[in-house]
Amino acid sequence: MPYIKEENRLTLDDCIDNMVVCLKNSAFRASFDPNKNNYLNEELSNEDVLAIVGDINYCISRVVSKLMGKPSYSKIAMITGVLENIKQEFYRRIGVSLEDKKIIENGDIPEYKRLC
Repeated sequence: MPYIKEENRLTLDDCIDNMVVCLKNSAFRASFDPNKNNYLNEELSNEDVLAIVGDINYCISRVVSKLMGKPSYSKIAMITGVLENIKQEFYRRIGVSLEDKKIIENGDIPEYKRLC
């Protein structure tokens, strides 16, 4: 669950924003001005995201690996559990909302209409 206390977010948010700027810079392959945080507000296209999915994977993999230290079953179980929860929460909050809008926009499939 990504909902931590506000005071705990303050330290992390600057680091996260810096990582996002670096990832977006990688996606845009543009001249980067370190004095501007304009990349934080620019939206990535599907093609931009496709260009950096490996970079995102690399960043997350390095973070969890560095924090894990020496592997053990319990550490691996906890970290994979966190990653699974991140995936599920992301889909629950973002994916489901988009899917519901598309059902309204385009209509449901007959099989789901009968089952729901």
